[in-house]
Amino acid sequence: MNKLNIKEYKTKAGEVRYILRGAYIGTDVLTGKQIKTDIRGRTKTGVKNELERLKNNFKKNGNTKGKESLETFEEVAESFFELYKLQRKIGSIDQMRSNLDNYTLPAFGNKRISKITTAQIQQQVIKWGKSAAAPLNGRQKRTTGQAKRYKLQFNIINRIFQHALSLGIIENNPCQSVIVPQVKVEQAKKEIKFYKKSELAKLFNYLESLKSGQWSNEYFKALLRLLVASGLRIGEAMALSWSDINFQNQTVSVSKTTVRRFQIQDTPKSNKSNRIISIDDKAIYVLKSWYFFQKKHFMKLGNPQQNLVFPKIEGGVMDYHNLIYKLNNIIKNAELPLLSFHGFRRSHASLCLNAEMSYKVIQERLGHSKLQLTMDLYSHLEPEKKNKELELFTKYANF
Repeated sequence: MNKLNIKEYKTKAGEVRYILRGAYIGTDVLTGKQIKTDIRGRTKTGVKNELERLKNNFKKNGNTKGKESLETFEEVAESFFELYKLQRKIGSIDQMRSNLDNYTLPAFGNKRISKITTAQIQQQVIKWGKSAAAPLNGRQKRTTGQAKRYKLQFNIINRIFQHALSLGIIENNPCQSVIVPQVKVEQAKKEIKFYKKSELAKLFNYLESLKSGQWSNEYFKALLRLLVASGLRIGEAMALSWSDINFQNQTVSVSKTTVRRFQIQDTPKSNKSNRIISIDDKAIYVLKSWYFFQKKHFMKLGNPQQNLVFPKIEGGVMDYHNLIYKLNNIIKNAELPLLSFHGFRRSHASLCLNAEMSYKVIQERLGHSKLQLTMDLYSHLEPEKKNKELELFTKYANF
């Protein structure tokens, strides 16, 4: 064996160290290139031992650096994310990105994935579990990083290690022996805001009093009328084309939504969100008026082929966040409590319940994936119906 040219040097602090420059590790069978590196140590023996370790690892990996190209947990996580993006909708992709940035990467990102142990993962899961179990103390929202869904965060870590396993970067998945604690998570008590029938009547009376022939006024007359009549999500409304409105049958077809504020995704939130909704005569009348008003507007602009039902004034997809200021002004002038666009979806659900529609029909109208979700969200929005039922009971049980 050739004598190694290990040289002594001093650090800035004056400490003696040793270095072997350009140490030969082996020849990469994939590229044909010689793999060389600088090796440092506190002693000459330490340098020699590190050289042997690197050579053994190189042989163990099939005489190639290909398997070691992804070394840190973050590098493997980003590789997993690139694959994930090919298989998911934009909303799911954005949620995964948020989970990675706020939970997974801060916990393990800079660590070598091959060195992360079951004990380290177990410790992190326990930490997330304790955070999720912490009392809210009256708060309605948890701060980012408190891991309410701590089981989901562990699931993501597990999937990343499975990805590393499939790439041959690690030999075993350390997540397999981790015990996920079962903790009680306090649910935030949020006030569900919606308008009653009398409040909606007040709102639409105000809208009708606004000056006609102005883009903004006509826009909101049609938009709010449709939201209340259909229970559409605001993103679904922004993605509607006129071909989705069947004036003769009085229906609205929902098959897409907006994501990232102004991109139209050609599939809605879930499979159940694909639906056809019947709407009332008044809503159809208002939409027809808006259709003709809009056509005249875009003909003046030289763009008569605008297909969106609720576009920007110059055409193109509307970012509904830009409508919130105007919505708040309308509500204030109508002397009503502030309500978000989603509040009109809840108002629709309340109207349906008090009109004695079944939960199954309401589920289909709202596009919920499960019937139980509809019942859990909206069973408390039927005060009028409960009063009627109490009257019926009182009359029947009059003994």
